[in-house]
Amino acid sequence: MLRLAGAADHDLIASLWLAPTNAQWIEPPEEDEIAGAISRGEAFLWDHDGDVAGFATIMTWVPQVYGLSALVSTQAGQGEPLLRAVLARVFGPLQGHRIGFDVTVDNARALRLYERLGFQREGHIRECWKRPGGDWVDCYLMGLLAREWQG
Repeated sequence: MLRLAGAADHDLIASLWLAPTNAQWIEPPEEDEIAGAISRGEAFLWDHDGDVAGFATIMTWVPQVYGLSALVSTQAGQGEPLLRAVLARVFGPLQGHRIGFDVTVDNARALRLYERLGFQREGHIRECWKRPGGDWVDCYLMGLLAREWQG
């Protein structure tokens, strides 16, 4: 079940976002990024079987256009239902027209999920992110329009 995160969830989200297992795939949050997402109603927790099984944060780029800032699943098999729930929120109550993000070109597992849900590769961004070890990595720009969403 997807639920809005509250101020009390800040440290939990930060710990999941900064977990060493995520360091090669997700950029650390900017200062106050988590608190801002929570205060804007753009941070969500995914509960599965009574446990927090992940979180997601989005941001409004312009009205009805969203960016997926972070998506982290902590239990096997929960990434897809988490993302489906976020998309249902974006294209449902938030009346989004589009959602986009970038993903490293070598994150094959995430790319399979995104493409299975209808996201399109819209661009190739060379050396867009510097991993913690110092290596620059290319990213794909991904996007999904409301009319393409098969919720």
